[in-house]
Amino acid sequence: MKCTFVELALHLAIVLPLILLTLTDRKRETLKILAVFALYFLMHGLLLYLPTEFESLRLTNGNWNWSGKIYAILGSLLFLSIYRKFALRDYFLTLRQDNDFLKHGLIAILIILIVKGVFNFLYLSPTEWDLESLLFQATMPGLDEEIAFRGIMLGLLTKILKPARRPLFHPAIYVTALLFGMAHGLYLNDSFELSYNISSLLITALLGVAWAWMTLKSGSILLALVSHNLGNVASQVISMGK
Repeated sequence: MKCTFVELALHLAIVLPLILLTLTDRKRETLKILAVFALYFLMHGLLLYLPTEFESLRLTNGNWNWSGKIYAILGSLLFLSIYRKFALRDYFLTLRQDNDFLKHGLIAILIILIVKGVFNFLYLSPTEWDLESLLFQATMPGLDEEIAFRGIMLGLLTKILKPARRPLFHPAIYVTALLFGMAHGLYLNDSFELSYNISSLLITALLGVAWAWMTLKSGSILLALVSHNLGNVASQVISMGK
């Protein structure tokens, strides 16, 4: 667990300069929200890896980290119930969409699916048919990660980082995208040795940018969540169909 904590702290340290450069101010309230953001990020990551560190905490015997995802989602819900400074809509946790963006959002989802599908067809290794994998990819990643990264984290950062003229250039997008990419591609092993998967880091970071932009434009994580899970399922099907 110590290694996991250090890995998460490293991810935070990497994005900290960008956060400090784009803070709206150094007032006490702003720094308090920044501290809440950091604590939530650490809590979410620790809960996610909890069952891999303590076998007795596993809720299922599947091949995927169902237990970690469930703990992380419950942790997010607990955070929202305790830290009530902002409304749920401030975390983009609403089904209401900006109708003017809906058409563009659906086009963006289609583009993401096509690009991701082509990439996966060219580079993914074949896997055997597995119903558990399909069920996991259709539910857990999008539900957990969109609530966490494009919901709570993005919501907190938009309160304290300088806004841009266009949503695509909001620094909160790139902080959360970098954290998302590093979560999938920058690791510390049990010997505290750094390892990385540059392709996974870059691809997930770019997807993080796209999903955060869609969230800011639409006012909701819904389109990002749908795109996330559809993309994961499509990737799984492509891999199984090879």
